[in-house]
Amino acid sequence: MKKLGVEKIPPFVTRGIVLDMTAYYGIPMVKEGTAFNRKEIDEQAKRQGLEIRKGDVVLFHTGWQALEGKDNKRFLAGEPGLGKDGALYLASKEVVAIGADTWALEAIPFEKDVGVFEVHQILLARNGIYILENMNTDPLVLDKAYEFMFVLGASRMTGGLQAIINPVAIR
Repeated sequence: MKKLGVEKIPPFVTRGIVLDMTAYYGIPMVKEGTAFNRKEIDEQAKRQGLEIRKGDVVLFHTGWQALEGKDNKRFLAGEPGLGKDGALYLASKEVVAIGADTWALEAIPFEKDVGVFEVHQILLARNGIYILENMNTDPLVLDKAYEFMFVLGASRMTGGLQAIINPVAIR
């Protein structure tokens, strides 16, 4: 971790968007194992009047954080999230980071014929796209702040694999 620790991640300021997947499915919390792929991503972006661009941070709102502290067993047993096709699609768009209000970003249980944490491999290892987990997307969705300036400072931790972050959305 001396070579690739979190302290090596540069600070960034870029355009951020949040896709409200609860609105897409018409429910307050998306069911575990539900995968967001190109079709769902494009359809919800269009509904919200958004275009995904190179350099964006793309966040997904699933309502999953409502379980934390109330039903931890369910919260940790699975989650809705990004599917393999969705990861490949967003990587082709050259986004800088992808996040969600879930603990692992990708759909769990995993999609049929998708490897264990394969979305992580596609994003991090193959494309250098940062993953942002347990993001508090509720205020953005409540305010309908679907597009904003995303600011993330450098980690003050040395040699870590991950870090607690304090991103800021400015509308």
